[in-house]
Amino acid sequence: MNLLRKIGIGFFLTYFFLYLFPFPLNHVPFGIGGYISDWVASFWESITPIFAKNIIGYQGELSFSGRGSGDTTYDYLLALLRFLIAFFLALVFSFIRARHFNSRRLFLLFLVILRYYLAYMMFVYGFSKIFYLQFPELSLINMTRTYGESSPMGLMWKFMGYSETYSIFTGLLELVGGLFLLSRYTKVLGGLLVFGIMFNVFMLNMSYDVPVKLFSFHLCLISLFILIPDFKSITDFFLLNRNTTSRPIRSYFENKYHNYIGYGLKFMFIFYITFNLIASQLKTQKVHGKRVPESPLYGIYHIDSYQINKRVLPPLVTDTIRWRKLIVDKKTSLIIRMDGERMAMKHVIDTQKKTLELTPFLKKYPSYNFHYTEKDSVFLLNGISKADTLVIISKAKYGRDSFFLEKRGFNWINEYPVQR
Repeated sequence: MNLLRKIGIGFFLTYFFLYLFPFPLNHVPFGIGGYISDWVASFWESITPIFAKNIIGYQGELSFSGRGSGDTTYDYLLALLRFLIAFFLALVFSFIRARHFNSRRLFLLFLVILRYYLAYMMFVYGFSKIFYLQFPELSLINMTRTYGESSPMGLMWKFMGYSETYSIFTGLLELVGGLFLLSRYTKVLGGLLVFGIMFNVFMLNMSYDVPVKLFSFHLCLISLFILIPDFKSITDFFLLNRNTTSRPIRSYFENKYHNYIGYGLKFMFIFYITFNLIASQLKTQKVHGKRVPESPLYGIYHIDSYQINKRVLPPLVTDTIRWRKLIVDKKTSLIIRMDGERMAMKHVIDTQKKTLELTPFLKKYPSYNFHYTEKDSVFLLNGISKADTLVIISKAKYGRDSFFLEKRGFNWINEYPVQR
């Protein structure tokens, strides 16, 4: 039993070491941490394809970027490779009896690293929600998309992004959980709280196909691993209704000055991480999310008349040229054609020259250059696309307040439920 316990703890220690390294060095100054991180990433990217091809028999191409996805084929193969390496090393180390090797001290030291890593991630996600950035408010383009057109992940993102209040609440929970992890006096409460938070996140990722399943699962495991030294006390108190005794918390160092240095480094870490995260969130707010100012032509324009080369196109739902709506959002625009095709556009608006340039994100769509005029409720676009001359007229402009979702708001008193 002791051998199995030793193998199990050795496995998790080794696996999390391979998973985390070189996270503790990422903030080393002068670019040293970044250099080591790049070297470690290159190492895994070089041996994982060899493992996949020769051991697993995988013959496909591996993408190392993922473009924001943490659940690529490469990520799963890398997790399997680390799992096998950790299991092998745990077996080897368990049968080696090093006379001067203090495995308990190493275990406790690694628990501290895991606590600080998990606290750091809670700070990152907590602040991103508190500053309303991870799940930003629904854009005008989002508001015009139907439920059926949304991906499961997009549906969840819009649900979370609707309420700034709930976003801040969940961010505060993550932040409090991270703070509890930073002290040995409250680490049990922090581990339990963070596990509950992260298991809920993991289930959301599994239920809404959010490609952060592996990452959130690892954070759940780390929060549980932190609780291992207190597992008996937790089960006695919560499950078996038994009396528990407090575990003594001893200083890491016998020399009190060394402890003072440790406390100083700890508070420097907390201040450094907190200051950097808040500064970066405030900076990001200026280019993303709710705090971004509205563009000069912000709104949804219903197209009443569409002329191409002086020929008026009737509003037929089968037309693949005529526009139905033009949506000018804060940073991008969207053209909805009569056939329902949605063409996402980058826009450049010059209020002095009264010009609007629309450049498609996908090359299959055309670009447009317009001169615009606004008078009363009439919005007129004159311009060209390829070799065609266009005259587009809109007599109806809508804003966020035209949607029931925005008009409904919050109500303390509801005589009947409004569900639609």
